[in-house]
Amino acid sequence: MELLFDKVKNKIRHQVYIFVLSRFGFGNRVSKSIWEKQFCGKDWDYLYAEAEKDHYLAIVDLFKKYGSGKILDVGCGQGVLYHYLKAAAEPLNYLGIDISGNAVEKAKASFSKANFKQLDFDYQKLEGKFDVIIFNETLYYFNRPLNTIQKCINQNLNKGGYFIISMCDFLGHDVIWEKLKKHFNFISFQEILNENNQKWKVVVFRP
Repeated sequence: MELLFDKVKNKIRHQVYIFVLSRFGFGNRVSKSIWEKQFCGKDWDYLYAEAEKDHYLAIVDLFKKYGSGKILDVGCGQGVLYHYLKAAAEPLNYLGIDISGNAVEKAKASFSKANFKQLDFDYQKLEGKFDVIIFNETLYYFNRPLNTIQKCINQNLNKGGYFIISMCDFLGHDVIWEKLKKHFNFISFQEILNENNQKWKVVVFRP
């Protein structure tokens, strides 16, 4: 019953996002129960596919160039980004957090050396400071993306630390980018286009 209710709520919320909220830089939150159902199955296994690889590698390259120390992966899912990071830069001082307990259990089963934690970062506080905070295809799921970045700055980013953000090309994401550009100076900005004409933008900045 909860899942059915959340499906209806998400459908309504998505329509409000499409027609109103996307114009103002709000995010498109999805209920926890929906994420749990998706990560219970294989809905997100395609992220390991070759077509998805380049934007992950762009994040890895930025981390190798600008990053060091402790990493926070916000919205880590089943650990796909960690899969790419560990291949390029082991050992890693890494923590991945996700709203979905099923995602975190999958990540732990696949990558026993990494740290993963179930947490709804929109509403819960995370203890600890990090040198690099990564939002890989997740910032636009937060209610207020810029408030989430500011929360990280206030509570979780070490002095001199960096953000790395990747977002696919989708309705409303350009507004989030414009708001980010207004408040922060991008050190690096890349556009990634795959063979299916899917596009991502990947940036690094320091507050």
